[in-house]
Amino acid sequence: MLPVETITCDVLVVGSGIAGCAAALAAATHGQQVVVLAKGRSPEDTNTSHAQGGIVYVGQDDSEELLVNDILTAAAGAGSRSAAEIIAREGPILVRKLLIEDLKVPFDKDSNGLLHLTREGAHSVPRILHHKDRTGWAIQRALINSIKKKNEYIKILWEANAIELLVTDGICIGIYFIQSGRLHLGLANKGVILATGGLGALFKHTTNPAYATGDGIAMALRAGADVRDLHYIQFHPTALYSHEDSKFLISEAVRGEGGVIVDSTGKEFIRHPLGSLAPRDVVAREIWVRMKESGEKYVYLDVSGINEIKMRTRFPTIFQKCRSLGINVPSEPIPIVPAAHYTCGGIVTDSLGRTSLSRLWAAGEVAHTGLHGANRLASTSLLEGLVFGWRAGQDTALQEPLPKRETPYTLNSTEISLSEQISEAEAQSILREVKDTLWNNAGIVRDGDSLRAGLERVQVLTNIIKSRKGFRAHNIKSILLVAEKLISSALADTVNRGCHYRLDVEIPKVEANNA
Repeated sequence: MLPVETITCDVLVVGSGIAGCAAALAAATHGQQVVVLAKGRSPEDTNTSHAQGGIVYVGQDDSEELLVNDILTAAAGAGSRSAAEIIAREGPILVRKLLIEDLKVPFDKDSNGLLHLTREGAHSVPRILHHKDRTGWAIQRALINSIKKKNEYIKILWEANAIELLVTDGICIGIYFIQSGRLHLGLANKGVILATGGLGALFKHTTNPAYATGDGIAMALRAGADVRDLHYIQFHPTALYSHEDSKFLISEAVRGEGGVIVDSTGKEFIRHPLGSLAPRDVVAREIWVRMKESGEKYVYLDVSGINEIKMRTRFPTIFQKCRSLGINVPSEPIPIVPAAHYTCGGIVTDSLGRTSLSRLWAAGEVAHTGLHGANRLASTSLLEGLVFGWRAGQDTALQEPLPKRETPYTLNSTEISLSEQISEAEAQSILREVKDTLWNNAGIVRDGDSLRAGLERVQVLTNIIKSRKGFRAHNIKSILLVAEKLISSALADTVNRGCHYRLDVEIPKVEANNA
């Protein structure tokens, strides 16, 4: 048995993005002692910090029902009306009270000093708050600063890699994690909240940082929690073309401000009434088809309709990135490709973030609230993380404490060993193969044969390392588990909708789900 260093708290949050921070702050408002496990080294090491576009608020001539309808339309018949109604009802209130009034996030304002709202794909009206093209970073910084001020209640442990949930008698009572090369156990008197983000980094081309590898999903699967719709992976249509796996995102807001997707001849080709502002699944698929037909590696985002001053001030990060690569925006178009962006499925939760496993909650991208269905509406990810993270934090805080246990907990050495039995080079080789397999066999456009071939390859890799021990081997096994479940989910789904598109099945006519 391995030695374990133990810490105890009321609420244990895994993840330091918007959902994890919101959950921690909500629990702290009830006087709870909260520990946050952060995989990264700093507040910037989250998907939240990488979010460019903005967060949904409320626009002129807007209404709760209009936002609900936009969410469900984008969800392609697989969305939950009840989840959408919660977001539409509570989201703007929480944004105003927490982000605008309490944390004073510096959202951009117009010439009259009013909050500037922009429009993004599939939104009926302009309703997106933003901080230039670094909205997620501005929100993340404000949340972390607030947590630091509540250090009597909240403690963040940086570079803490969660590896396994501790479940006894069907109840989640804690989590094992690695920090500074040592094994730790976090025991939660009231509950564990997973806010670990998605799995986009398991695809060859992605807008996600390298640490978005589905850790929370893997832990939930091994613990027996319900997981659903992992194959609903949203591919962002406009990532900057490069030879790197991790792609620089060109925010959808650029299209909201006048950017248009064109081919190498300068011709628009998106066959949808909304054109370049169509839902992301539609635009990504149209780009894939055009690239397949032309044999070209990318298409273009024509930004000539945005003047240089606006481009420089509204999108300074994108402007500087393009100019640094010799792309003279806005006079020159930006070469773009689709890339894996968001996990619409995940750990199944109810409206309070409760999973099927007692005392385990989930919030943010790792969770499946039903909000996004088969395709996410632009700029709803930050709002979902905020609202459902806050709900999960409050609900966990209100639970009765679990009875104390006298026996010290240890992690079975057959699962984890201090001795690494897989080299870093071999681990990276397997990861690259997984990324290639998911991109080529379970990417934007799929079919049964390619999915079966991909599943077989993942299973072969799993068999190769199944007897290996060590933290590194454990992480690779987690990645392979998530990849296998994603492909299996895609194989089982013979209905084309949203992010899931198979060439070997017919396209149905689906209506918005009113569940």
